[in-house]
Amino acid sequence: MSIPLDRLYHFIESVAQDIFQDRVVIYRFYPHGSKNVEDMSILKEEDWQTIQLSPSLYCNDQEPLDYDYYRTVERKVWPPTFLPWPHFLKNRTTYNKVLLLHSEKQSINVEKYQQDQFVPVYWWSHAVLALDWFRYAQHVKLKKHPKKTFLVYNRAWSGTREYRLRFAEILIHIGLQNSCHTTVNPIEPELGIHYDGHEFKNLAWRPQTILEDHFPTNETPSHYSANFDINDYNATDIEVVLETLFDDGRIHLTEKSLRPIALAQPFILAATAGSLEYLRSYGFKTFGSIWDESYDLITDPEQRLYAITDLMAQIDNWGPPVREKKLAEARAIADYNQQHFFSNAFFNLITGELTANLTTALVDVEFTKNYQAWQDRWEQLLSDPVVLEYITNTTDVVNPNLAAINNIKTLINHRLNS
Repeated sequence: MSIPLDRLYHFIESVAQDIFQDRVVIYRFYPHGSKNVEDMSILKEEDWQTIQLSPSLYCNDQEPLDYDYYRTVERKVWPPTFLPWPHFLKNRTTYNKVLLLHSEKQSINVEKYQQDQFVPVYWWSHAVLALDWFRYAQHVKLKKHPKKTFLVYNRAWSGTREYRLRFAEILIHIGLQNSCHTTVNPIEPELGIHYDGHEFKNLAWRPQTILEDHFPTNETPSHYSANFDINDYNATDIEVVLETLFDDGRIHLTEKSLRPIALAQPFILAATAGSLEYLRSYGFKTFGSIWDESYDLITDPEQRLYAITDLMAQIDNWGPPVREKKLAEARAIADYNQQHFFSNAFFNLITGELTANLTTALVDVEFTKNYQAWQDRWEQLLSDPVVLEYITNTTDVVNPNLAAINNIKTLINHRLNS
């Protein structure tokens, strides 16, 4: 599925430039969904001189941050005598620091980037993406004919999603597999391997049961979370959302958490501790008045997973009168959440937070402008004959050339002496 995410980054660029009243250079991963350091590329082609004199905003807002990986990953650099920039940086400019757009809270990764040469800028990007991807959901009227209690999309399981395999196994152990509209994906789509051959980062999540003996299988890639099948929602009462992060201390909610909200479906959220409170902070209601949501407060991931499946068992055992009453109350909350999600108030809350955080960060970055350090760095680089030859002979305006360096030096001297 092709998702035109560049529209989102052009929007972010316009917000940043309205605040700064000048150019802000945007970098994002392209192709979208890539985590390859070489794919962190510029949104719009700019000449090298403009890049050197403008603040830079690096967008790592779709996936969880991974400071340690990008700190050590190897980079291809030309000419060879240039030192590679750390992380996914493409340029060292006249600013000592750059902006880093991200979508996670209570994160050690954010703290690490903050101690380096990045100024973090938080915004909940998946909320805006979900408004786009699920926009037709507000026009759909559910016609409920529930055949099973729970809807569970259980797809990719690599990386931070290993817990999903153990979740499926627990459903089997407590006899809930027939109460769930769900599948398993024995072959991880990103890795191309069966879970039996996978080296688990958390051994607690390795299943000891042959999952495909108990569930239908799927071959669905992870990006299908941006889609929905209305028949699945008509045939179930409650969605159990399996988020990207679970065995982690961070809060990073994706479009998966907003999918049942867009469809006016009650939900249970399998995510990191505190994620329900995070949703409530954006004006949504959750279901603590109807069922026990204390699972959201459990910091130990194994215990939190058991609490979620225990809750599912309790709900599945409701008798008809209790079930009818409680589901009616849950759907009233779900209706409220859908209306709030598609409201101007919610969109303005998300974009207003982006504007406020970018405003603060751009002020911080502006204080890191350091013309002298830039000039010293280039004097040192140009003392190398290989670099000097490359700079002198290149005609590519996207890369450094001698004319651009001299232009910037002249401009710097004018600014310093004015």
